[in-house]
Amino acid sequence: MGTKKWTAVDYDAVKYLTKAIGSKLERVELPKTMSLQVVIELDDDLYKKLAKDPTWLAKLQDAAGDKARKAMDEAAKLILQTEAKAGKFDAKTAAIFTKDLQSSLENAFKTASGEMADAAVKLFESYKKGQKDLSDFRIKAVGKIAVTAILVSAGTAVSVLSAGALSPIGIVGIVRGGVAIGQEITKLALSADQIAKVIQGELKVLKKFMIDNAPKGNAAKELGLNAMSKVLGLDTPSLKNCKSRIELHKIDIAKIEKKSHDLSKKIYEAMDEQTAWAKKFDKAKKSLPAPKVGKISTALEKSEKALDILIQSTIKINESIAKAEKRQEAFEKTLKAMEDGIPGWVKYVDLAIGLGLDLGLGLADASSAIEKAATVVFSVEQLVATEVIDRA
Repeated sequence: MGTKKWTAVDYDAVKYLTKAIGSKLERVELPKTMSLQVVIELDDDLYKKLAKDPTWLAKLQDAAGDKARKAMDEAAKLILQTEAKAGKFDAKTAAIFTKDLQSSLENAFKTASGEMADAAVKLFESYKKGQKDLSDFRIKAVGKIAVTAILVSAGTAVSVLSAGALSPIGIVGIVRGGVAIGQEITKLALSADQIAKVIQGELKVLKKFMIDNAPKGNAAKELGLNAMSKVLGLDTPSLKNCKSRIELHKIDIAKIEKKSHDLSKKIYEAMDEQTAWAKKFDKAKKSLPAPKVGKISTALEKSEKALDILIQSTIKINESIAKAEKRQEAFEKTLKAMEDGIPGWVKYVDLAIGLGLDLGLGLADASSAIEKAATVVFSVEQLVATEVIDRA
């Protein structure tokens, strides 16, 4: 009996978003390709049955569609937020926000496609109840995405003192919030690294157990942990613990991703505050001596650079999250291969135990950069307050 990989769900996000918000976009150009897919691996006989069952197909589209539409609605909000501010961007800021928006969309769609795949598996388990001819069948489902480049165009050229810079006035509290989020992200990342270190140790133990206890006539690489436990009548050491820690690792990464989104929101809040500050400063500088205007201009240039670091740090955090998700995927695939006795499982193990444990280090660097940027913003805020606030 053969197996087949079936793209059972394929949502066209471009079509959905174009219809939902396409008429509202001037500065943001949607990617040419955006899709969320569910690929199911199943036996040929089962495929023939499911592919011709309109009830199953309708339920699958509904179950996966709920997850997809939720992700696309969130994407629409994020895109519109960027569109609302893009008219104020200079070329440099537009490029930075393009990268951030691209990363946010890819992460959101990746999470949604995984949820869509989980929904497909749960639906099948429910579907086969009461159908004896399906009781022995299993399916595997994975989520896949395809997202080409998005583009955020700059608005008209603007001066550093107007919309092109992010003034520290009014955003100090926002930046402090960003510092706190960065510190929380670092703690979660260090926790994930520590859990990953333990997981790698347990995988080594399980590897040795499989090799040492493989019954005669069965190569260790061909006999899985589940089958071995039944043959030997033994509980495999650390299997339960390893599974639970892999789940904890996944939870920590999800928490980091949520915090990263919170940090991104701080940037948008800062942009709103900048608009209000620009009006105030335009009014104040009319009555300020030229030397004071020059001093404030220099200070605001420093602030702009510092806040660019905040944006870059957010992008770096999102990139680190993507690497951590790959680490999680490797752990899950490895344990599954060991349980099932997939040929070549030793390679899965060796790859997983050789993965780097530097998530905490990388995110700590990003958090440190955020704190340094905040220090600059705070000092500039004091200077501007002295020079302007009392005269505005």
